[in-house]
Amino acid sequence: MRHVRLSAGDPRVDRRFEFVEVLEREGDLQAAQEVLCAAVDAWQQALRLDPDDTLGAGIILEVAGARAMQAQMPAAFVEALFDQYAERFDRSLVEPLGYRVPQRLGTFVSDVSQARFAQALDLGCGTGLSGAAFRPICDHLSGVDLSSAMLRKAQKRGVYDVLTKGDIGKLPPLDAPVYDLVLAADVLIYLGDLTVISHWVAQALNGGGMFAFSVEAATENTSYVIQPSRRYAHARCYIEQIFGAMGWSILTLSHEVLRQGRGRDVWGYLCVVRRDREAAHRPAMAIDVRPRVIEGDGADPIAH
Repeated sequence: MRHVRLSAGDPRVDRRFEFVEVLEREGDLQAAQEVLCAAVDAWQQALRLDPDDTLGAGIILEVAGARAMQAQMPAAFVEALFDQYAERFDRSLVEPLGYRVPQRLGTFVSDVSQARFAQALDLGCGTGLSGAAFRPICDHLSGVDLSSAMLRKAQKRGVYDVLTKGDIGKLPPLDAPVYDLVLAADVLIYLGDLTVISHWVAQALNGGGMFAFSVEAATENTSYVIQPSRRYAHARCYIEQIFGAMGWSILTLSHEVLRQGRGRDVWGYLCVVRRDREAAHRPAMAIDVRPRVIEGDGADPIAH
């Protein structure tokens, strides 16, 4: 299976990062550091030349500890990544990696509510895997995604009533609640700080509405971390506090394997929360909210 990898646009730079990984595995940390410094210089130059960061140079620098953590991935990087990956997304993710997040979220939602949803929104809808799982219980289903190529795939799937191109990290405010259900399957891994998106969902949901989502699990007692896979992971306590502080009921918070990644189980949380009363729009973090980098082997920007 082909892997989508970040590239500096210069094979020499890419080889340097691969060589760093080899040296680290062999225990030659001094040599790895020397090679890494040269590669970091190249990525810093790439970021200066492309402030929108289509190549994801800033993410590489964050993983390397050479730049302060950002609250979310650069939109230009995510869009370019999934535009190139769209054609083989489903066949690379579902069977080879055992990906069943939409189906599992559907089960949890059905466990806590037997009602149909008049208006539902799929954030980061991708090719429509979640839409297909939830369409049977939704009267009207909308989807939003940053990648035009993914949206074309979703349109062909034929499960959405409306599809919109947009950045879920910068959604426009709504004048009044619209939705009874909001979904975000395998998309919040590209957002570190969940404050903005959780408050937007609070504005978008009718009273009693539900938000069903997945995140990868952080192993540290912090808010969120950037992983060598170049995805964010979130702590259970962060999820509990950010939604608890807004006055929501946490109906499901299941710690389980989301899929495989580089031959290992990728653990995360499947969550269903309900908007029971008006969201208290205030910071929800009473814990250490400083994002961190966690160490590990390999670095892949998406599930594979």
